[in-house]
Amino acid sequence: MTDSDTFGEMEPREIGVGWQGEGLVLYRATEEELKDFKDRGIVVTLLSSEGPDAGFPRVIPDNVEAGRMAAKHLMGLGFENYAFIARGETLYKDLQNAPGTRVYARKRLEGFRQRLSENGHEVAVHLLPGFPLWEKNAWKDVEKAVAGFLETLPTPTGLFAGDDALAAVVLRAAERIGKVVPSELAVLGFGNDVHYCHANVPALTSIGYPGREAGYLAATMIERMLAGDDLQGEVREIKPEGLHVRDSTDVIAIRDPEVARLVRWIRRNAPKRAILVSELNDLSELSMTSIKERMREHLGHGPKEEVMKVRLHHLQYLLEETKMPLKEITKSMQFSSGHEMSRFFHRETGKRPSSYRQ
Repeated sequence: MTDSDTFGEMEPREIGVGWQGEGLVLYRATEEELKDFKDRGIVVTLLSSEGPDAGFPRVIPDNVEAGRMAAKHLMGLGFENYAFIARGETLYKDLQNAPGTRVYARKRLEGFRQRLSENGHEVAVHLLPGFPLWEKNAWKDVEKAVAGFLETLPTPTGLFAGDDALAAVVLRAAERIGKVVPSELAVLGFGNDVHYCHANVPALTSIGYPGREAGYLAATMIERMLAGDDLQGEVREIKPEGLHVRDSTDVIAIRDPEVARLVRWIRRNAPKRAILVSELNDLSELSMTSIKERMREHLGHGPKEEVMKVRLHHLQYLLEETKMPLKEITKSMQFSSGHEMSRFFHRETGKRPSSYRQ
């Protein structure tokens, strides 16, 4: 049952059993509601991985890809230790919230673990049991369970929380046990929910939910079903919107503080221009020989390779996640020409920017 709170300005309307209409885009619904819609010829598209579907189609984020994106970001910060926490199951009094085992959590873990294993890393995992969230102080039990897991993690660790709400709990639990974010624990979530991401300190890094694409595709499926198409049980997955980096992962996990400082400077400036390795001399009291040796010790490559790596990753991001014309990308990254940008990209990937974007 979906309530429409009109704050007393008009008669409230409820979307549930008995609702009159032709098509609905719903997050979740109960078995009773879905059966009623189906019996009366109302078509539905669902936007959640959880709960019953009565054969109606779903439009959901690609949760495996979300996990892979999280792993890629944390690995880029240089961590050796990684962790994942999510709700393994949930308890609700209201059946519409689909109590039970969480599918999305296990899919995000699958992608996270998969991407880390490709680089020889393991992950510490904690799937929370269900808590009676209708009880007044249930949040205290949730926070206690989260804190208990955080206390088992080595320092520093990069942690992916299954969603922004739980990531916010992680930030508060970390503060309570004295684990400093992001230097001891870098945290990122999923959803890019403005309330969770900006109502906490530090602000939360998050992978964006592809809301616009999900809404458009869901409406298209409603239109197709009304036209007679059979979309029985179809599940469409949409690539997450992209990474929104904020303070909760603003760290370079390198134990040498001078190398960490120089790497941070490179990663902040290299996306905007082709910085010269010689510029590092002006930023540090170390000799260029020492800078190269110490970077190679901690990163496995020297400063020139780090600059190229950062510029390549940023260029790939702009090609994958934005619709910026190649001319604008060339200008924003201060390549001397489109030809230079194309030659750089081809040398590093074997592809031209235009074909990579396609």
